[in-house]
Amino acid sequence: MEKLSDILTNFGIVSSFSRQLFLEKAEVVELPKNHIIFSEGKKNNYEYILISGVVHRYNISDKGDMVTSGFYMSESVITPHFARTNNRKSIFSLQCLTDVVLAEILVEDLDNLRYTNKEYNDFGQRIIESELTQTFNNEVVFRSFNAKERLLVLRKQFPNLENLIPHTIIASYLGITNISLSRLRNELAKQ
Repeated sequence: MEKLSDILTNFGIVSSFSRQLFLEKAEVVELPKNHIIFSEGKKNNYEYILISGVVHRYNISDKGDMVTSGFYMSESVITPHFARTNNRKSIFSLQCLTDVVLAEILVEDLDNLRYTNKEYNDFGQRIIESELTQTFNNEVVFRSFNAKERLLVLRKQFPNLENLIPHTIIASYLGITNISLSRLRNELAKQ
């Protein structure tokens, strides 16, 4: 819980009283690699803070392929519930790519904190702004950059990710084949 308290402080929840409010409502869970946290099309009533580990969001294509659309690394907030659900059903799945420690809190409990506590209200606003900025930046990158440029952006955004997770998932995220990713990695290593 000390690590979670530090993360909350980094997100602007600076008073010990406010942090305690979250700690009383949240549950910290340890999840193994490959665990599905929630699934596309299923109801989900939680907000999440990733304390440690790596997770990815994905959808299943019409062909049955897993298509990765984003990553979350240690000490990050998972996309807020309102933005990742439609009629309270998830619009993507979330899976652990490493062992993970996660704090989960009911949406209603976090909403109550946001409505009654300025630090949580400000926190919610910052998360929404960050999510919007990241989504817009990713849209620009994926619509206008070539595969090599997308890989370089990924490396800058998530240093060391390539050493932590399967390259097939990175290739899926970049919209290329695993063979193409291998070629790009070799080409960049020679530069």
